[in-house]
Amino acid sequence: SIDTSVFFDEDGKAYLYYVRFTDGYVIWCAELEKNLKEIKEETLTQCIKAEEPWEFILGKVVEGPSVFKQDGVYYMLYSGNDYRSQDYAVGFATSDTPFGPWKKYEKNPVLHKNDGLVGVGHGAPFYDKEGNIRYVLHAHKSSTEIHPRNAYIVDMSVKDGVVSLGG
Repeated sequence: SIDTSVFFDEDGKAYLYYVRFTDGYVIWCAELEKNLKEIKEETLTQCIKAEEPWEFILGKVVEGPSVFKQDGVYYMLYSGNDYRSQDYAVGFATSDTPFGPWKKYEKNPVLHKNDGLVGVGHGAPFYDKEGNIRYVLHAHKSSTEIHPRNAYIVDMSVKDGVVSLGG
């Protein structure tokens, strides 16, 4: 498994999102025990797998999940495609529960080759000191080199159920 992230819901429950290597890279979820060290095996649920063309340009990959909740809706930001591809990108899906079913946004990816950057993906949302939501992510070193990947921060907003990243 790779790419773990934890989401704490307002009811106090914690959920672990991560990638398992089942039919490509697939995002899974499980509720965590109160000690936050073990999963509740009976809650293990497959969330998202690569099904859209942009998610398997190089490999069959969805990864880097991060979940947040706004106005009663769960949002999962995730990356699709292999990180070595210049077409590595970010999409999102929504659900009414932490386990899904997850509905991918029909206009994904929402971040792809942003402001001259290529290979953008695998990030996480956060709030800055002014209370604005932002997204930190990786991008290739340049248009000709992958490593070392650099970190970037872009603006993020959610309006009418649609996540916007960058610009």
